[in-house]
Amino acid sequence: MRGRPGPWLPRGAATALLAAMSLGLLVAEPAGAQDWATFDSRGLPRSQGVVIRVPHPAAWQRVPPDDELALAELRGPHAGLTGIVQIARGRRHADIAPLCRPERARTMLADLEAQAPGTRVTDVVAHVHQGRPGFELRYERTDDQQVLRVHTRIVCLRDSRLVVSCAATTDLRQRHRLAELAPVCARVLAGVEVSENEAAPAPSDPAANE
Repeated sequence: MRGRPGPWLPRGAATALLAAMSLGLLVAEPAGAQDWATFDSRGLPRSQGVVIRVPHPAAWQRVPPDDELALAELRGPHAGLTGIVQIARGRRHADIAPLCRPERARTMLADLEAQAPGTRVTDVVAHVHQGRPGFELRYERTDDQQVLRVHTRIVCLRDSRLVVSCAATTDLRQRHRLAELAPVCARVLAGVEVSENEAAPAPSDPAANE
């Protein structure tokens, strides 16, 4: 990503996740020891019919996202690492249920690695978030200088899928420190809140599906 230090979620990472379903100087702080803020999707493109709230460290600021499906991207420092949150929403589907069945978790691992070469998926499971079906996965991406570790929660909405990813990146020499962001990412993902406008009609054109 030009103009920003270090690797981020692979370009189009949220798009790849949805496609796969269709097919050192600071001391680490506990997650609760820092100030927090809440991202709110109201008024943003691609947020029509849904309100998404995501907690994040207050020091993490909005930056322009690379992914066409992303509503927002935030990044900031944490314990010598770069922390990142990306919130994305897939295109609308007339029938979302087949894409959200728990058994799809069995095929997502191979599918995602094929969609995003250089990615190593370490865990993928079906997951229910606040009564909504979905998936949770963890993966890593490494180049010759830096490593990225990502924890993603996919939440199935009435007509689309929400993808919230929390990541940490650092140079290869500091790879062992990536785990220091895990409590922060756990709080980010556990705190995701979604409300939908039931009056919003679902699409009927199959061409709009992804």
